Amino acid sequence: MIKFSQFLKKKLVIIKQTKPWYFFIKFFFIPFFDFIWVYIINFQGRLLAVIFLFKKKNFYKINKYEEAKLIENDPDFQKIAYKIRNSIDENLINKMKDQLESIEVNDPTQKKNSSYSVEFFELLPDEIKQEIVNFAISEKNLVTATKYLKVLPVIKKLIVYLNVPKNIEERAAQLWHKDDFGYKSLDIFLAISDININNGPLYFLKAKNELGVFYKIKNVIKNAQQGERNKISLDVFSDYYKKSEVGALIGKSGTGILIDSFTKYHRGGFCKTENRIMLRISYQTPDSSRGNKAYDSENFYYYPKINKKNVKSIFHQYVFFKYRNKFLRLIKIDTVILFLIKIFHYKK
Repeated sequence: MIKFSQFLKKKLVIIKQTKPWYFFIKFFFIPFFDFIWVYIINFQGRLLAVIFLFKKKNFYKINKYEEAKLIENDPDFQKIAYKIRNSIDENLINKMKDQLESIEVNDPTQKKNSSYSVEFFELLPDEIKQEIVNFAISEKNLVTATKYLKVLPVIKKLIVYLNVPKNIEERAAQLWHKDDFGYKSLDIFLAISDININNGPLYFLKAKNELGVFYKIKNVIKNAQQGERNKISLDVFSDYYKKSEVGALIGKSGTGILIDSFTKYHRGGFCKTENRIMLRISYQTPDSSRGNKAYDSENFYYYPKINKKNVKSIFHQYVFFKYRNKFLRLIKIDTVILFLIKIFHYKK
């Protein structure tokens, strides 16, 4: 029985690398799965999306299958970046650096490799936190996320974080990867500090991906250390894609990118000689596995001063406080979706 299961597994691995499997996923499985995901799993989000999008035309256009769009010289992005940057002084930066140095882990090697990034949204002044939240729920950003996802999103990540020069080579999220938390997302990465080649640009694959999360590069790192599971080394990735097919978030403060971190291969945060400060907002859906611990039914987790009873808009209530219903929790929908992605993906 064991030998048969091993035989079946090997055959499935081979099948998942064939063109017939690719076409099966593209033309049959994805349309079927997408319909179920939009109209059944996220029925409420779809219904609200139809109402929310009525006559709204102000949004950032993301071309189908590209899943990434650089935002340059945008007044809204520049304005919030300027406010955040002006609220951060040298004392706060030094405090964050000290916090990185004080991280205690059992393995000294692990400490050296892991402590290159720290979040500090909660340490910002309240008026800046509110400005960031207002930016996250601004009509243009919400419409963009809703149009891309086809359902009204929820905010499952809202952070400002500092990366510092720490490692001698790329590791963990600095290697090529997708965020394995669900079917679809849309993230805003916004440069607060100026970003150049020396302070950890976010690199992303520009090439189109018609299979979304169901496309995987097979040559991942073997015997992976902590944080490197399902990651792809720079050398291996370069065997698949040319430098011309890779984009980078490089530019002045206020430069940003809209990217589906679930479907788009990306990497970043490897600072060579300079620090980097970034704002990240992640628009997802209640079925994704990321951010479940951040759920609070009455107060917005990232800024608890936002209380549900004081939020009048039904759309904003959904964005801040929506969680999966009892049935979806019972069947562990996030685990089911990740399992289906694991079973049906095409490997190249």
